[in-house]
Amino acid sequence: MSKKIEKISKSNPTIISSDLSIEGEVKSQGLIEIEGSIKGTVKGRIIIIREKGSVVGDVTCDQLQLKGSLEGELSAKSISISSNGKLTGNIEYETLSVEDGALIDGQFKKITDKSAQEQPLKLVKEK
Repeated sequence: MSKKIEKISKSNPTIISSDLSIEGEVKSQGLIEIEGSIKGTVKGRIIIIREKGSVVGDVTCDQLQLKGSLEGELSAKSISISSNGKLTGNIEYETLSVEDGALIDGQFKKITDKSAQEQPLKLVKEK
């Protein structure tokens, strides 16, 4: 685990081991590491899907590292997809990093700063 992730995650990590399959919703305020399989919704601050890990369902997080497979809707501030990562679905992101060899099939939508978009225009009178 990188030092950056260790500093961000203040709670103990939630680890879905390779021999574990879950159907339903998984939520955590901190780090979720997935080595097994999840069919359902995953919500967390930081999510790492390991090489043998898989998720079929919606994922919402601040930071995603994808080394395994994800099929479904994804919304994350920061997405990093490794060379053996596989992503299928609709993706919303702020920053995106993709290594050569990654398999991606879906639509991408960049999330912009909503506060900047919602600011009303101010008219300036000329003197």
